[in-house]
Order: sequence, then structure tokens, then C-alpha cells
Amino acid sequence: MKRRPSIIPTTAPIVVAASIASIASFATAATADRELHRRDGAASLVVERVTAAGEGVRATVVSDGLRFEQVVPWDRVASIDPDEAGRLEVGIERGIEKGTLVWRGRSRMNRGDAVLAQSAFDSAFEAGIQPGSELGSIAIEGLVRAAIAAGDGSRVLGEAMLVSEFPAGVVEPSRFPRGERLVDPVTGLVISVPPVAEDGDRSRMLEWFRRVPAPDARASLRRSLFARLVDGSGPPEESGANLADGERFLFRLTELDAEDPARRERTRRALLAAAADAPVWRNAWIRFFAGRGTLARETDPELRMRGVLDLIHVIALESSAPPVLRRASLRLAVETLRDLGRSESAAVLESILIAERADDALPENLP
Repeated sequence: MKRRPSIIPTTAPIVVAASIASIASFATAATADRELHRRDGAASLVVERVTAAGEGVRATVVSDGLRFEQVVPWDRVASIDPDEAGRLEVGIERGIEKGTLVWRGRSRMNRGDAVLAQSAFDSAFEAGIQPGSELGSIAIEGLVRAAIAAGDGSRVLGEAMLVSEFPAGVVEPSRFPRGERLVDPVTGLVISVPPVAEDGDRSRMLEWFRRVPAPDARASLRRSLFARLVDGSGPPEESGANLADGERFLFRLTELDAEDPARRERTRRALLAAAADAPVWRNAWIRFFAGRGTLARETDPELRMRGVLDLIHVIALESSAPPVLRRASLRLAVETLRDLGRSESAAVLESILIAERADDALPENLP
């Protein structure tokens, strides 16, 4: 009987070759299937390599057969699949942790939870985020927005000054979808955070100034003028000539605390004349510092009463004026009216002050 020829010798190499190709294909697919998962509904990215960079994850992305480099900001990274050895590259895990805190703060802020957002941003700095980094700038802006939303703008005097030093285009348009305009386009100042300190606010401001050096001479001058207004210490010895809009405005406000009564009066008249056509926030700042300067320096009852009227202008602006200005105006007006023997008027304003404090104490998430 004739034997049928064996096919093993001829088919074995084919099977082996196919197996090798299959293994190679599987290995390639396994490598290509490593994904970087992004937040806020953004599609995941297939990545070959990732490294930790200062601004985020630097990834080699694979898409439609093409490979290209892309940096994904830390606060946009939810997670990254580990490599074949089950590990993450150096710095990736820590970067995602920091980014998560900033993302959490921004998410809370966007849904209206200012207090919880503030806690997350504070935690981000405690975790080691640097103020000069991209994450740091988002967290600083977030702290300012959260404090303003909570009616506690004086808590972020230093942070607001740092925001005013950000390069143009960083804050506006906002990186917070629900955020309103923070910075005045003319002066560069954060309009809802006037230089008025409450308990502990001044030391916190100075700590931020120490922690983050001023980027240039202009910023240094602005910080100095801002601190002078917080202290009510009057203008610097320099003339104030050739200043940019923001520094000029702050300088003029410091003149309302000048020792020379004639200088105070000239400045007051000039600022009030300009306030007629100015935005409401500038009107509020001018009226407050005019009133405060008068009450701090004048002893004549008529002039002191005029100072009270300046403060009442701030109170009359209601929600158009920052809460810290309204509270400070009410306190000063009540104290002065009592000193002037106008106890009934003082009692009326004191009742408004009590209502202001009650509003501040309301929960964040009212229906």
C-alpha cells in the first residue's frame, strides 16, 4: 500500500512563522493600546511614550497611523495606563495628584461651591504646586474667584495682586466657564478686591508678596501702592509722574491719605469729578478711600460728616460695590456718627451692617 506523503515538514515553518507574526502583532497592539484618559468628557489618547513635564504630560500620541507630540495639562489628565512592566514614568503619578486638586477646585467653582473650591485650591498649594506654574496660576485665579463669590475678597489681597500681574490673555477670557470678568482692562486691577484688609488679611497678603517676587519694577510699585492703601499710610515720596493707568489710579488713592489737607482736597475733587464717567467699581473705590481718608485725618465735625456721606455713597451702591467695601463703610460710618452724637442714624446703619453679616453667613448652595 502506497503511503501518503507527510505534510508536516512543509507546513511547520508556515505555522511557526504565523505564530511569530501573531505574537509580534499582539505586542504592537498592546503597546499601541496604552491610553491617556482625559477629563471632562474628552476622548482618551492612544500613547506610545509619556514623560512628566512642568506644564503637563508630554505624550507621543498615535492616531490614524500617525505619531505626534502633544502636551496634556495636568488638570486635564484623569489617569494613564501603566507601561508593560505595570509602572508609571517618574513624576506622572505626583503630577496627576496635583492636577486633580486643581481640577476638583475648578469643577466645584463652576458648579457654584465656592467654599469647597477654595479648600481644593488651598490643598493644591499645600501639595507643592508652584505659584509660577500653569497649575499655580489656575489655582491662584480660582482662590480669587472663590473668595469673591463667598463675599470674602479681602482674604485674597495678595492673590488678586498676583492675578493682576499675569500676562495679558491668561485670565480673560476666563479659564472658568462660569467666571465673570476679574480684571479691569484699563487699570489691570482685580475690580472686586479693593485694598481693604480685615482680620489677618494684611499678613496673608505680605506672605504672598514674599513668596512670589515681583516680576518687574512696575509690579513692585503696584504692590507697594496697594500695601500703602491697606495701611492708610499715604503716598510715597515719588511724584507719581509717568505712571501707567493702574499705578496712577492707586497713587491718586494714596493721596487721599496724605498729611497735607490741601493735597487731600485737590485729589478728592479731581477723583470725584472723574468718577462721574467711570465704571461703578472705580466710583466705589474712590468714595470709600475719600471717606476713610477724611475720617482718619480731619477733626472738624462738618468735614467728618462729609466723609460719612462719601461712605454712604458706597453703601448705596449695594451689590455693585464689593462686600468688603460695604462692610468697612458701614463700620466707619457707624463709629463716626456715634462720635458726632447722631445715635439714631448710627443705629439705622448698624442694622444694615448686621444684615450684611447675616448674608455673609448664609450657606453657599441655596436653592
